[in-house]
Amino acid sequence: MGQASALLRFERVSFQKMKPIADLIRDKNAEAALRLLAVSPRRTARIMLKLLRSAVANAENSSEIGDAGALFVSRVDLGAGPTTKRARFKARGRVGMIRHRTTHVRIVLEERPEDELGTEKKDEG
Repeated sequence: MGQASALLRFERVSFQKMKPIADLIRDKNAEAALRLLAVSPRRTARIMLKLLRSAVANAENSSEIGDAGALFVSRVDLGAGPTTKRARFKARGRVGMIRHRTTHVRIVLEERPEDELGTEKKDEG
């Protein structure tokens, strides 16, 4: 059973905004996840869609994976990246901190075993 992955580092979006989209596509078929992300109105969904397309392309070019149609999103690993800090000067000589948060994301695709493919089609129809 082969794996393919894609990694995105230092994306200028906060971890809290990326987490609901990651939860949406986790353990879904790759094609279904692509469709979900394509219709989602969130900016983070566009970022995740581009990363998922990259992971699917990596799977298609991999020699370990036989059938690219049997892929599912096995893991979506999120992590907070470094925060860059800037100062905004305020009234009375005070300083307000501006934090530009970043996120690291890794998507791992795997092939579903043949026995699980058969049961999944029976449940749908």
